Amino acid sequence: MKLHKWLFVLAGGLVAGMAVIVLGQKNDFPVQSPSPLHPAASASAIAAPRHVSRETEPLSESELPPVEQFKNIPRATLYRNKVAVLMYHDINPTQKGGDIITPDRFAEQLDFLRSKGMNFISLQQFRLFMQGGEVPENAVMVTFDDGYENFYTTAYPIMRERNIPGVSFVITGDFSKGAVVNTPHMTRQEIADMIRSDPAMEVQPHTDRLHYKTGVRTDALTAPLVRNGIAESPQQYAERITADLNRCIGTLKPMNAHPVDTFAYPYGLYTPEVQRIVRQSGIRYAFTTSLGLAERSDDPLAIPRINGGSPLVSPQRLFASIHWENRSRQRGHNLYIPETVQHNGREDIQTGHAVRQ
Repeated sequence: MKLHKWLFVLAGGLVAGMAVIVLGQKNDFPVQSPSPLHPAASASAIAAPRHVSRETEPLSESELPPVEQFKNIPRATLYRNKVAVLMYHDINPTQKGGDIITPDRFAEQLDFLRSKGMNFISLQQFRLFMQGGEVPENAVMVTFDDGYENFYTTAYPIMRERNIPGVSFVITGDFSKGAVVNTPHMTRQEIADMIRSDPAMEVQPHTDRLHYKTGVRTDALTAPLVRNGIAESPQQYAERITADLNRCIGTLKPMNAHPVDTFAYPYGLYTPEVQRIVRQSGIRYAFTTSLGLAERSDDPLAIPRINGGSPLVSPQRLFASIHWENRSRQRGHNLYIPETVQHNGREDIQTGHAVRQ
């Protein structure tokens, strides 16, 4: 990065930090909610998926703006009637990658946020919030995508030790012994044991067998499949993804004490047609990979999140990004978590596969 660009970014970070400290509890900056999506498109006119796409190389930690000014901010009311929904994917003490966080860093993030007055809520509390109910000030919710087994063995124990609830969005097709996976996934028994011992921890759908890319900007959920040079008809496409969602939801219902009504889009991709079918399948809330704090005025089928699961996101940087999203006039344009950090690492299909035994 050229010197003048770095100096500009550094100055912006210092100004933002000073603004946060000076403004204290006052919330002068309105956060713009995204415009509601138009009514669902017909199956004959499938729109291009909304997505978070990376066109540039990921930044290194040394290129990110500094966050030292956030270390000494006292506990305070940062926001009310909003929720910082945190997004994670993979947690591993030894492996490295764009969306792999170490257990130590994950625990440090949770402890740092709590030390700054952040209050962790459950998915059930989030449902009630979206329906008009109250949540604590500085509300935070933890979500993990993909249903990896290390959520059960590593992330969940860290959360339970701190009495922090959350939700894991799972790919139910990976329950099969013949499933082709890169990382071991939770089993039915592990999920059942977790929910039985901790009712505040929920498991919700992330499709059954549609979590794979079909193009740079499409996946098996958002676009018709092409076989032997022939694309699915709009009706075939709608029937396929409807059947997949119904299988996923039906598989999870017997395991849950709560409704199976919440969804995370694979790769953050969705279209109006996908939203229509998701809604018809009984889903009331769906999470994207778009950056922002969740508000009641948001489209409930396009809820933003903040990525905490990158190895570049320190506890201070995560706290700073929540600050930024609360104060910013433009949702998603975050100084502390740039677009390359928001959801990087699993956008591309890995070529190495392991078959579950």
